[in-house]
Amino acid sequence: MFFKKKMLVIFICLTILLIFSMLISLWIGTTSISIFDIKHLFAVRKDINLERTIFYIRLPRVVMAVITGATLSVSGCVFQSILKNPLADPFTLGISGGAAFGAAIAFVSGLFTVASAILVPLFALGGVLISVFIVYLLSSYKNFDSNSMILSGVVVSYIFSSLVMLLYVLAPSQNVQAAVMWLMGNLSYVDINILPVVSIFAFIGVLLLTFYGNILNLIALGGEKSKTVGVNINQTIKILFAIASIMTAITVSMCGVIGFVGLMIPHIMKKIVGVNNTVLIPACALFGALFLLICDTVARIIILPIQVPVGVVTSIIGGVFFICLFVRMKKETK
Repeated sequence: MFFKKKMLVIFICLTILLIFSMLISLWIGTTSISIFDIKHLFAVRKDINLERTIFYIRLPRVVMAVITGATLSVSGCVFQSILKNPLADPFTLGISGGAAFGAAIAFVSGLFTVASAILVPLFALGGVLISVFIVYLLSSYKNFDSNSMILSGVVVSYIFSSLVMLLYVLAPSQNVQAAVMWLMGNLSYVDINILPVVSIFAFIGVLLLTFYGNILNLIALGGEKSKTVGVNINQTIKILFAIASIMTAITVSMCGVIGFVGLMIPHIMKKIVGVNNTVLIPACALFGALFLLICDTVARIIILPIQVPVGVVTSIIGGVFFICLFVRMKKETK
């Protein structure tokens, strides 16, 4: 009973903090908006500039930050569970390399400047699907062994990263600058027309993976335990891998490579809510959304009027986090 009350309090607090952070993120930015300016949105003669700033620039960015933070955190949690490796995350498995390669093709070819911004997400999604397919194919030869999956992902990432560098060398400088900004994780390229579809896919993905929470617990205990309750572990791992990969592919294709979120958030939430995936997965979704939203808000205002890519902020925080984690683990082993 105490455990359930504790979990309820944690989820309520995370939800309140997330809603509060969303409101704060809507008000602050390169142009300050006070709470009293909201009345102009409902006036007979609406403030067109204010309406455009809130509903067409900041709100899509806030929603995308929430979606991306949630999906990357949940995907990282799932990958760490099925691979039994604390360093597994969406990008360890080659997803970032594939996305970067696809987006680089769209940028350096000039397609981004001559057509709608939807081409970058489409090309990035194509790159992710190719990289996931290659990792899936390579690891299938080793019966989806944890080490083989991670090694395959690392190899695929290096190959795609090298191809991206080659494209940058051959491309005009003005196209490379836009590509580099996307590669560092940038939420300003969000296409408002496809945002509802992305939101629906992300929500369904989180629900599905939460539903598989108990099965993930069994997988974490080992194959023999799973067989005793009639779970086909290889088939289940394939399904979970596919769901988490597709979720990551969709969000990464929209906003670029944002590192450390899927790696760091599961570690933090395990300390708070434990390792039960039925609780851990939704907790990771809420805290991941909150974390990335705060990081993006900081990235927008830390060096005004320049907007820093959010991936830079998450990488700095993630790097410091894992240095502290490494030092702590070293002290515990003494």
